[in-house]
Amino acid sequence: VNADLQEKTAVAEASPIAAEEESWCTIALNAVPADQREQFAAVPQDVLCVVRGFANEKDREKATTEAMAMIAAWRVKVGYYKFFEEMHPVARDFHTWWPEKIYGLDGWGHMLQGVRVEEIDSDKLSKVEELDIDKIQGQKMKAYSVYKQDLCAKTGQQRYKHTLIVDLTGLSMGMLAGSKRTVLQKILSLGSTYYPETMWQIYLINSPMIFRAVWAILKPWLHPITVNKIQIIGTAKEALKKMTQQNIPAASLPTWMGGGHPGKLTVDYVHELVHAQRLHGSLPA
Repeated sequence: VNADLQEKTAVAEASPIAAEEESWCTIALNAVPADQREQFAAVPQDVLCVVRGFANEKDREKATTEAMAMIAAWRVKVGYYKFFEEMHPVARDFHTWWPEKIYGLDGWGHMLQGVRVEEIDSDKLSKVEELDIDKIQGQKMKAYSVYKQDLCAKTGQQRYKHTLIVDLTGLSMGMLAGSKRTVLQKILSLGSTYYPETMWQIYLINSPMIFRAVWAILKPWLHPITVNKIQIIGTAKEALKKMTQQNIPAASLPTWMGGGHPGKLTVDYVHELVHAQRLHGSLPA
């Protein structure tokens, strides 16, 4: 990882909307149905992420407007703007079968999110309906967006990206068989499809011997930009050393890898947002 490039990227992320980007935000919002445009615009970072995420596409306007239209249609399908009115009936089970935690911040102020493969129950997840996965995973991703928005409001620094840490211990080819493969693909691809430009780095830790075969299956599911952000590291000890060298304090990293942060269950944070009846685009009470 090029430290200078990371610093430059972090500065670009924190920079306010430029005049040129303002016109692109208008073009992007015009691709959203009129009855949803005001709601979409209520969180400017959502529009900015799409504008910046597709800035280098060959046909920038086509890529940007198609992405906005697709995201807008998906938001209607899953009830995005009412995500924190209630917990989905299957949410508690889903979060039990795919538990995630929120850890500390890196040196730039990016939130750290973590998941451990050995805690995932792919058999039970494979029984969950596709639309339910969209709604529950979508609600979780929106919760992360709100978490980052609240951090920005608190620190005064714009940060819409976060880092994902994955402990690959327990990974098996069986997790990619049949319907389990479809569910895993859905969960992994939903973030980059409907929440573009929100990933800072992805660290895959404790990669087992079979990972090369698994990676050959997983890699095509991910956007090339996402693939470029992935770092595969052997052991937790090696990861701790490498990540602390990459501007992540040990105190922010999970205790399971030798860091000092116990983590907070994401499902508990989602419950807090539902309990508060957190409205789209609003700041905490």
